[in-house]
Amino acid sequence: MNKYLMTPGPVPVSPDVSRSQARPLIGHRGGDFSGLFLSIEAKLARLLRSGGRTVIFPASGTGALESLAASFAGPGVKALSVSCGVFGDRFREIAELHGTEIVRVDIAPGEGVAPEAVADAVAANPECGVLLLTQNETSTGVLNPIDRIIAAIPKEKRPIVLVDGVSSVGAMPCFPEEWGIDGLATASQKGLLTPPGLAFVWLSERGWKAVSERTCPSYYFDLERQRKVLDKDAPENPYTPPVSLYYALDAALDEILIDGWFDLRRRAASALAAGMEALGFSLFVKDVNFRSPGVTAFSFPSGDISSVSKALKAMGIDTAGGQAQLKGKIIRMSHYHDVRWPEISLALGALYAALGPGRAGCGDFMKAAFGAWEGDQHGDV
Repeated sequence: MNKYLMTPGPVPVSPDVSRSQARPLIGHRGGDFSGLFLSIEAKLARLLRSGGRTVIFPASGTGALESLAASFAGPGVKALSVSCGVFGDRFREIAELHGTEIVRVDIAPGEGVAPEAVADAVAANPECGVLLLTQNETSTGVLNPIDRIIAAIPKEKRPIVLVDGVSSVGAMPCFPEEWGIDGLATASQKGLLTPPGLAFVWLSERGWKAVSERTCPSYYFDLERQRKVLDKDAPENPYTPPVSLYYALDAALDEILIDGWFDLRRRAASALAAGMEALGFSLFVKDVNFRSPGVTAFSFPSGDISSVSKALKAMGIDTAGGQAQLKGKIIRMSHYHDVRWPEISLALGALYAALGPGRAGCGDFMKAAFGAWEGDQHGDV
């Protein structure tokens, strides 16, 4: 039986990305590795639409968040933390563990963050020198409008803006330099379509200046230490990197950097959502403007969602359940990879089969999905 990985991380990687990891290893203190590193850096710059350097760690996305917290948070720092789910809470917890005083702004799970709510919170807490945001909340399938959130805060009153982009970069627009982000964290195993193991941190000029004025309590996640080797004529990593993952990332970025990639992700999400709703499932994120192009969370109001999950598993489709208070209440299905109409048809057909015989009122689910797929074309796919 074929197996289909539709968890929100790790996500499927293409055959070309898989094969790239079989290339012969090279030393990480020589010109060959520096050439590979520069190739990746140039592609990341295109993806982020930025001329800034990107630090790459051998770590998970949580490691990238830890690096931001170690560099910008700590005793004597007060941070405004805006969270609408498990991963917003995680970023907050990491900052707290570094001794940061946290001012909380909590949004109900399934709801997005309104720009005016953040602007009001910043205005009410001018002593907060750091703002923690999450672009894509994987635990609920919420996409937050980071660009509009930052734009709503007067530039002269903006704290250092740190963004968790672990599950957004690569699957949806994220342009830190244009938007006014000071520190962005991401990872390889979601939107970047690479196996797990690489974490990334991008800093603005203001971010680098702030880092240079602080002493980082971490050796491994010290961004200044990373910057020293980035600025060499032949850039490298200060510690031994997983070279095979760099090969994979280089190949995956070629697949992402095509015309219409972000539009394709949104089209896939729209088509799946339409088909799911026609089948009788309830989308957890009600406002379509806040729905993620990378992962969709859904429930089954008139039945047991766990039985659907088990049926999908029996068919070889691996999804993810809810977390924290949503455990056992939702299913999360990802569409980060190159999902097109055949993959959408497979997913919806499996959901139909998971409902069992005799399910009434869902005969037009493929028509609804195809209508959304065809009606949302805004790029070359």
